[in-house]
Amino acid sequence: MEFYNEIRLQNWIKKINEIRVSEEDPSTLIVFDQMLEDVIIACFSILNAIKEREIKKSEALKEIEKIKNIFNKNYKFNSDLKEDLFFLTLESVKAVLASFEYYIEGKFSKKDIKGLINDAIENERKGRRDIAFDAVARIGAKVIRGEKLPELNIPEDDAILSWIDGIDAISMIVELSKIDSSQIGDEAEE
Repeated sequence: MEFYNEIRLQNWIKKINEIRVSEEDPSTLIVFDQMLEDVIIACFSILNAIKEREIKKSEALKEIEKIKNIFNKNYKFNSDLKEDLFFLTLESVKAVLASFEYYIEGKFSKKDIKGLINDAIENERKGRRDIAFDAVARIGAKVIRGEKLPELNIPEDDAILSWIDGIDAISMIVELSKIDSSQIGDEAEE
């Protein structure tokens, strides 16, 4: 059972190389969001496989590690803007994968999301990026579990912004899955 592979990422890279991206036209940047969402969907497939008893938690963690390794290479693009955007998306992917690891391991912080955000911002300002990253990943685990991500005011130039973008994408997929399942329920009743 394979949840994500090199070919899937190569397809995204090919797509990114083929399109024209422009900061003036946000619609040209959507491919980076789609690539991130594709990773999140693969991670939710791993969670479903655990739920269906198709794989054990230890195997699920190995699958997450595999995805990490796929993204842990240098990729070159035909523009600096694409390379910058890809790097920012990679940061989001790292936060997503760490969040799913914490969720699978059952490592949930006792702090609420706002407290964890404050920890992340504070530690990032003090140059303790690993501690800031850890706080963001713990927010992600809570969001996967179903907690709502509140409105956040994070400075644009903050390094944690890309990580939070990853958590925000998880939140969006969680919300969309709730809508989908409620529509399935409505259709079943008709």
